[in-house]
Amino acid sequence: MQKLQSFGWQLETPVEIATVIRPGPMDATCRVRDRLFCVEWETGNISSSHRSVNKMALGIMKKILIGGALILPTREMYKFLTDRIGNFRELAPYFPLWKAMNIEEGLLLIIAIEHDSTSDRVPKIQKGTDGRALQ
Repeated sequence: MQKLQSFGWQLETPVEIATVIRPGPMDATCRVRDRLFCVEWETGNISSSHRSVNKMALGIMKKILIGGALILPTREMYKFLTDRIGNFRELAPYFPLWKAMNIEEGLLLIIAIEHDSTSDRVPKIQKGTDGRALQ
């Protein structure tokens, strides 16, 4: 995210999309004319992935966002990450639903990332000190 910020993106941007409750901030946003393009980097469970995509889809429908991208791991990478993290394979069955949205202008992306290789010689990443790790 720091790389995006170095290119002028805003991090943790609050965006008014929902009408009843205000959803959490977008991980990163970039202004495109009178709208925003957002990126969400998935670190939560599969429910969080659905919320992220639905938040972006609703933002596009309401013409607040011009587009959004959710970045999440493949199912193969999933087993090396925290329990039940959202992953591409579990979202794929819902693609027809999001594809059927009646959108005049906008782009909704779901991008899968994969590891290059694995090794037992690499030290494990320590537990985080932000977000849910503080609870």
